[in-house]
Amino acid sequence: MTARTLTPSRKYLKKSYLTTGIVALALFFSAVVIGTLISLDPTVGIQALWWSLVAAVAVNALWGIPALLLIGPYFRSLRYEFHEDQVVMHVGVITRSVKYVPFRTVTNMTVKRGPFDRLFGIGSLEIQTAGISGTSEAEQHLVGLEDPQAVYDLAVQALRRFRGAMGPTTADIAEEDVLRLILDEVRTIRESLAG
Repeated sequence: MTARTLTPSRKYLKKSYLTTGIVALALFFSAVVIGTLISLDPTVGIQALWWSLVAAVAVNALWGIPALLLIGPYFRSLRYEFHEDQVVMHVGVITRSVKYVPFRTVTNMTVKRGPFDRLFGIGSLEIQTAGISGTSEAEQHLVGLEDPQAVYDLAVQALRRFRGAMGPTTADIAEEDVLRLILDEVRTIRESLAG
């Protein structure tokens, strides 16, 4: 199987800009509310409102301008490759990372679509591995997918091909066999208690 390469949808770029704008507006309006409440005190006066507005603009400029400048390059850096035995994720602007997720370590995959994802018609695929035990967080996130269910199906097919190529293990007992073994054990316990 040749590697299949995927990139996020341009809708993810729009979502990132919208999210940044909403955070900036929330900070600004929070500063207005706080400044207004403080300025209601007659000893402080209207100066509190002006200082809170100045602080809000300064904070938004400190984080907002770099965020807006880095969203595009970050979006262009995202790339996901599905190989025969692993998923490889390329990400990063200042520090570029290549993350490898071998199929032998995958324990769970989840398709996620938050409110903004649904608004833009995108989603993400979260991949959990055995290496991050003790938490319910996914180790890797494939974000901005136009059709996350199709990517999930692609990952499941690759995972099945990989695991099918591996030899069977003792954990690969059919569900019917497990139920039959449990039923036999329950019968044995019942007979020992009755007899």
